[in-house]
Amino acid sequence: MKPLLNLLVRSCRLALPPVLLVACAAGPIYSAEKLPPADGRLIEKVEIAPGIYQFMTLRDAYVRQLNSVAIVNDDDVLVFDTDTRPSSAQLILDEIRKITNKPVRYLVNSHWHPDHWSGNEIYVKTFPHVQIIASEQTLGYMRNTANAWPERFRNNLKELQAGLQKEIATGKKDDGSPLTAEERKQEEEDVTNYASLTEEQVRLKHIFPNLTYADRMTLVHGGREFCFMSVTGDAEGTTVLYLPREKVLITGDVISYPIPYITPPPGRQAATLKKLGELDVSVIIPGHGPAFHDKEFLNLERELLETVIASVREQLRKGEFDVAKIQAAVTAENLRQTFTHDDPDLNDRYRSRVKVLVTLAIREEVDNKDF
Repeated sequence: MKPLLNLLVRSCRLALPPVLLVACAAGPIYSAEKLPPADGRLIEKVEIAPGIYQFMTLRDAYVRQLNSVAIVNDDDVLVFDTDTRPSSAQLILDEIRKITNKPVRYLVNSHWHPDHWSGNEIYVKTFPHVQIIASEQTLGYMRNTANAWPERFRNNLKELQAGLQKEIATGKKDDGSPLTAEERKQEEEDVTNYASLTEEQVRLKHIFPNLTYADRMTLVHGGREFCFMSVTGDAEGTTVLYLPREKVLITGDVISYPIPYITPPPGRQAATLKKLGELDVSVIIPGHGPAFHDKEFLNLERELLETVIASVREQLRKGEFDVAKIQAAVTAENLRQTFTHDDPDLNDRYRSRVKVLVTLAIREEVDNKDF
């Protein structure tokens, strides 16, 4: 069976225990008994600054190291992104209620991909008057795609199940190598976890943003200043949140670790990173991955984008328009080890992602036309 990453653009396997909860700098936050034994979740909490908490879902069968951020204000709470699974959102909300009895007044959905807003309904059930913030562009994408997600998850699950049954029947993987007992166990766990994810996605109620903005919005509230900006990340119209007093930047998937997510047009994503790099920040919380206390990874992601774009442009100006040949020539191998540290799984993901980036860069450089 193909790894989940090959079946879903955003899905990936992570070799972590399925029901362990991590103790971090802020201490253990949940007991293992609160997690269903097949959902594959692993959640970590870190206090980033006074009253600002990062909740990282390390594995949920769709993505890894997914961040939700809670900001406790004078009288209420703002939550940035609400996870892929409503059940994960509920666990995070339960923990927020342990931190404070203040109500959640604001949610922020950074963009339209399902791992960033599928938990909205959990907060609305508890706080019916919560205001959900997103860019106007994101709201449009949400409305356009919401009804397609259940069928997409069902179809992907069927493909995973069929692939697993074929491997069990033949005793071999797609490449013809023997299927070991350990690999079979891992594949079965992956399918079980994805089935539970699919069930949640099919049952959830999509709750859309009710407070939108076009390009920028500033909210001075609860002793804090919140600066919202609509930018290009791995989706157009992505909201990033900047807290100038605290010098904290929350990026959604404009920045994602360890291998960046990319969307067309990559040139605009690179321009976004350049603009964000000019902000006075002490902490950057990406859409996926640990918080950063410098701009090193931001600059590395920007370098990857700019390197590939420039190399693609060079190939086009030489007269090369064969995508496969340009992908063979433009590999950004000089940056690979900095992203992957030669981890075999990350090496594969990096090379695959660069090929996608090359294709997107070609289209951007020729006015989105096919040659």
